[in-house]
Amino acid sequence: MPITGENLSNWIREVSELVAGIVRNFEQTHGYPPGENVVRTAAPGDSSALPGGTSVAGLHDDLAAFYSRVEEVSLPDVGNGFFVHPLEDVVAGRVEGFQPTGLRGSVNDAITVFGSDGGGGLFALNESGDRVYRLSGGSLVASVYEVDDSGVAVVATDLWAFLDHLLDEVRAAAR
Repeated sequence: MPITGENLSNWIREVSELVAGIVRNFEQTHGYPPGENVVRTAAPGDSSALPGGTSVAGLHDDLAAFYSRVEEVSLPDVGNGFFVHPLEDVVAGRVEGFQPTGLRGSVNDAITVFGSDGGGGLFALNESGDRVYRLSGGSLVASVYEVDDSGVAVVATDLWAFLDHLLDEVRAAAR
């Protein structure tokens, strides 16, 4: 499903409301204070403020649409933690080589790393936008992540399915 302003607005609202409930009773339930659990919305025009714009960075349209509304997602207390990195980190990862831009091994694909989890895994959207991978245990060689079957998993069929999965994780944590 393509990301639209309406479905993304509903996603932001629901995740934010659920996170507020999680944080409200977190310390009482767990015995320690929560981390910073937040969906930071982007200021209008944030994505166009990047040098060269998002299209130069090679971002898929769904990632560009997402970052036009969301600056960052930080959910350290949901599952083992979920993080959608700020756009400037995603672009720097691609342009400056901080993150892989390709997979080689059991899967060969062009990717954009956009997030991570609390277990050291990376989340990446492939170039065609029809797979979100969770990467772990591979080797970064130049800009290529060399990985075998155990280090790559398809966790969603597109970025919206990943966001929907993340919402399900937040709902489970709120129960």
